[in-house]
Amino acid sequence: MREEYEQMELDTRTALDTAIEAVAKDSIQTVLEMIQKHHQQVAREAQTAPPFVRNRHEAYGIAAEQLVKISMAVKAIKSDIDKLLGTLSDPNFNAVDATSSIVNSATAAAQILINAAAEMRRTLDNLYTAEMTTEDITSPLEAALAGEEFQEAEPADSIEETETEDH
Repeated sequence: MREEYEQMELDTRTALDTAIEAVAKDSIQTVLEMIQKHHQQVAREAQTAPPFVRNRHEAYGIAAEQLVKISMAVKAIKSDIDKLLGTLSDPNFNAVDATSSIVNSATAAAQILINAAAEMRRTLDNLYTAEMTTEDITSPLEAALAGEEFQEAEPADSIEETETEDH
């Protein structure tokens, strides 16, 4: 007889880290709901359907677009940190202004990251739906190739041997 054991997980994070993660997840969910409401409103006003991610190519495009925004935000933070570094050698340069710039660029980056996470969550939901419902559907190329008859190709080694024997 085998006893059933419950898998337990030891969370070694601090209470602050756990709380920050909870706030981040809540923010992402809130932004996702805002994005969905926005798409619904735009669809009603413009009489068009909201953008739905239909395949992995579109998902990649959205991910790449979000990465560009994130990279630009990180670049802004790095630039502001470089300004703070410049204050170390020049006591006349205002370190408070440089630090304030870091706060502003980090806040903007947080906004971009939360928006990116929400957009990717929407993309994931759409892609999951699209791929799970179209599993058995063949593409036009697959359908065209299924009806064709192909000859089996000879291995490259046998072709070289045949040419050598002929000469």
